[in-house]
Order: sequence, then structure tokens, then C-alpha cells
Amino acid sequence: MKWRAIKAFILKELKITFRERETVFWIFAWPVIWILLAAFVLIPPTVDQPITLKVGIVNYDINSTYPFNGTYFTSILSEIEYRGVRLFEVTEYLNETKMVEDVRKGKLDGGFVIPEGFGEKVIIGQSNLTVYIGARDIQRAQISEAILKGFIERMNKDISMRKVNETMKYIVYFAKEFAPAMNFSLPSEVNMTWIEFMRMWYTGLALPIDATFKSVKPQVLTSRETIVGWFTIGAIGMVMLYTGFMIGSIMAVVEKERGTLRRLLASPASSTDMLIGKTIAGIVTLGLASLFSIAVGIGCGAKILWNPFKLEHWLVPLIFILIALFTIGIGMLLSLIAKTSRGATSISVILGLMLAFLAGIWFPK
Repeated sequence: MKWRAIKAFILKELKITFRERETVFWIFAWPVIWILLAAFVLIPPTVDQPITLKVGIVNYDINSTYPFNGTYFTSILSEIEYRGVRLFEVTEYLNETKMVEDVRKGKLDGGFVIPEGFGEKVIIGQSNLTVYIGARDIQRAQISEAILKGFIERMNKDISMRKVNETMKYIVYFAKEFAPAMNFSLPSEVNMTWIEFMRMWYTGLALPIDATFKSVKPQVLTSRETIVGWFTIGAIGMVMLYTGFMIGSIMAVVEKERGTLRRLLASPASSTDMLIGKTIAGIVTLGLASLFSIAVGIGCGAKILWNPFKLEHWLVPLIFILIALFTIGIGMLLSLIAKTSRGATSISVILGLMLAFLAGIWFPK
């Protein structure tokens, strides 16, 4: 094994690789296309931003003198924000039929019909409210339904707790004025005052379960930046697959087609020198393609969760080198069934792309 011969094979392979436009396209341009597709189509820049729904309102509770009425409900709907983004773009209608038609046509994501006496009934007891949910597409309809139901649920919770607080004011007054004369008390085993008990009881009626929802996600799924980084690594995996297969499969076949294989093997350079040189050249090519893909991903806003100050993270480059060796080795086996370099390349690309989607590469496990 001669290092001079190995070096010559490395330089030869790199020069040939970068002269061929088709090869450069598959190695560098193809993963970039997939990264751009992920960053701006599958995961657009607005994916982790709140959605503003277009909703219509028909308000029949305009003339109510109660502090909470249809007009106040409309103002809440118009002003409510989440993470600095207004959740609803409100359009007021005079005609329910016209609003429903706009919802059906997809001009609106939803609509509210506020009945007459809405505010009075909400304060005293319970009121009806009709909510229409549009369906521009299946996904949008599900999002709209979840947001509208979440808004009403939040409104119900806030109104219920205000009612509880107002009710407790009357109960406290009653307890001070009349309860002592009535000698009213709780059983001795109940370790609380009567007022505390009533507050807990009414709160339970209004809100039996006060659930707190906490999002527990893998770090790569916490933001758009990390998800794009996740797919960037997937694109590198795709390059490793089909390009590694291709490099290995044409390693000897292309020399045979050019008529240089016999002369190479007859020269002082051994078959081992050729194997090692071409393999190292392949690893270098895959390494450059990986770095280029990472640069493009970062340019598209990707965040790669790799910390050079953590010793265990340095296993990642080592793993990529092992993957490159593995795929180049599989490519060498593929060359046994390919008679021409074109056939070897076709088999490599087809098999590589199939495995990229089926083996947890493009959608990383």
C-alpha cells in the first residue's frame, strides 16, 4: 500500500467528480432542493406563528344596556391576541344569510350569530350562541374549529369565575347578617369555614376540572428552526444514501468502461491503493456535500442542535463517516449486478431515494 498512489487516486476521483455536471447536481443541488422544499413549502416561515381567522358576526344584541352584551363580545373578539398576533379579523354583517354564504364560499373561516338579549341571559343564567365553522380545506377547518371552540371555552371559564366571585359577595353578606342568628355551621369533621366551603363548592360547579396543559416535545420539534434543522439532517442522510451507493457502484465499473482498469492494476499501484483512494475521495465528497447542505439549511433558518463543547456530540461526525463507509460498501456490492456505469448509477439513485423515504432518513426517526 503506497500513500503516493492513494493520494493520486483521491485527487483523480475528486477532479472527475467535480467536472461532471450531472454528478455535481445529484450530490449538491438535489439535497438543496429538498431543504428549500422543507423550509418554505412543508414548513413555511409562518408555521409556528398564530393564525388569524377571518370571522363574521351578526349582532342582534346591540341595544342591550347590560355591561356584557353583543357589542362587548364583538370588541373582545376583535382585540384578543396571542403572542402579539390578533386571532380574529372581524367583519360585521346585518344579514345572517349573507354571512353564512360567505362562510360556505370560504371567504370566512367562521361566524357568530349573537341573539337578542344575549348579555342579559349570560349574566342571569345561560344564553344561546350560534357558531358557524367554515372549511376552505380539511386542515384549515380543523384549525378553525379548535380555535373557535377554545375561545368559547375560555370565555365560559372567565364568565363563570366572575359569577362565582359576585355570588360569594352576597354569601359573605348573608353570613355576616343572618348566619349567626340561624346558628348555621358545618359538621365538625369539615376543617374549613362555611364561607370557604361555599367558595370551593361554587368554584367546583363552574369549573370542576381546572386543567393545565404542558407541552412536552422533543427539542427538535419545539420551533420551526429546529424542525428545518431536523429535515436538513434528513437531506444529508439522503445524500449519504444515493451518492454513497453511486460512488461505490461505479468505483471499478467506470474504470473498466474507460479501458483504464487493466492498466491501473498492471501499474505499481495495487487494487488496494485504488480501493482506499477512491473510498477516501468518496468520503471527502460526501463530507463537502454535508457541509454545503448544513450551510444552506442554516441560510434557510435551520437550527442544528450540535454543540462542539459537548464531547458526546463529536460522535456525530464519526457516525457520518461510518455511514459513508457503509453506503460506499453497499454500492460496491451493487456494482456486481451492474454491467455499465449508467446502470450502476440508476440502481443507486433509485434504491437510495426509496430507502430515504422508507427507512426513516428524510423523515428522521
